[in-house]
Amino acid sequence: MWKWPIRRDNDPFGRKFVSQICDMKQSAKNISFSGSIPVNYDDGMGEMFFEPYATEMSNRVALLQPSAVLEIACGTGRLTKYLSQQLPGASITATDLNPAMLEFAQKRFSGLSNVRWEIADALSVPFADQSFDCVVVQFGVMFYPDKIQGFRESFRVLRSGGKFIFATWKSLADNEIAQIANDTVKIFFPNDPPVFFNIPFSYYDKDQIRKDVMNAGFGSVEIEDLSLSGSNISAENAARGLFDGTPIINFLNERAPDKIPEIKQRFVDAITKVYGKDHLSIPSSALIVTAER
Repeated sequence: MWKWPIRRDNDPFGRKFVSQICDMKQSAKNISFSGSIPVNYDDGMGEMFFEPYATEMSNRVALLQPSAVLEIACGTGRLTKYLSQQLPGASITATDLNPAMLEFAQKRFSGLSNVRWEIADALSVPFADQSFDCVVVQFGVMFYPDKIQGFRESFRVLRSGGKFIFATWKSLADNEIAQIANDTVKIFFPNDPPVFFNIPFSYYDKDQIRKDVMNAGFGSVEIEDLSLSGSNISAENAARGLFDGTPIINFLNERAPDKIPEIKQRFVDAITKVYGKDHLSIPSSALIVTAER
């Protein structure tokens, strides 16, 4: 799931992104999923973006019948829930770099007896070599500051024959509602727009992905296009997710707090024309990558 990169400065998104991080003085207030962001993230985007892929990803993992699963970037725990349900006899370790997101997931799914929750950096996971049968990441690898290093860590903790499965979004052009959100913000900040909406949709070049995964040590790599549809109760709730549920709200609060209602209403009006006002069906497109150790 979506994570804001807070650990390293060799980000792949260009000087503009680094400059914006510097402008925000790298304060935890601005770069973390804290406060009300986790609940807005889950309520506003969970069914729309993450639920359809959580069921798909859990089905793929369940077919492998692993005894020990590591989930990286578990976010608010939507995939974790399905992994626990489909693999009741397995040990599942759900990790996230963001304490607030992990706390939200752990409280929400406290009854999952086969799940252990732990804060962990994907680039340096605190687990022994060859200790898992499967490593799964749903929409987290896009934010790795060093993707090959993150993939090497997944390779390291996998047992021989273990599977590494991850999902990454295709481009903004392939995910219209996110494109509309990005375009809306640019209307209000034409000279120096926030780049957050670009980041989750930046890692979709199949050749680059295959190269990165193989450079981490994996042999066979399969990449599959997958388009699914999610839902949202209303256009207003979608705005809640995409704005109040991501760190972009911190940028807006600093730059133009008085403009936030107008920005969100502009977005609501734009997506209402495409998807309707209530009971929205939202298509999205991603890549599912499977590699074997």
